[in-house]
Amino acid sequence: MLSLVSIANMNDGNSCLLFWKRIKRGDNRDKRVELLQLFARTHFPSVKYMEYAVQVETYTLSKANNLVLNVDGAIGSLFLDLLAGSGMFTKQEIDEIVGIGYLNGLFVLARSIGLIG
Repeated sequence: MLSLVSIANMNDGNSCLLFWKRIKRGDNRDKRVELLQLFARTHFPSVKYMEYAVQVETYTLSKANNLVLNVDGAIGSLFLDLLAGSGMFTKQEIDEIVGIGYLNGLFVLARSIGLIG
């Protein structure tokens, strides 16, 4: 389902048509998220953070049908599951990795190719 996001008025008075956006809803979930969840349930020793994210999604969907878990949320929760499940990091080290913003850097890097390329 496509919908127009908006037409924004810029400070100089010119209008700018932003873009069309595919809307994900409870009945039209992001297939990438579903595939990531399936992969994790099959191959990860533990998916406690992902399950928590799914519980949050269930709650938010009860409030509005378009508040679904997006791919960034899925990757973030699965990254934590991977760190915790590997047995190579203590809880303190995982908290430090999250605290320094490592995941933010990972998401920025993934999107920067669009700016560079």
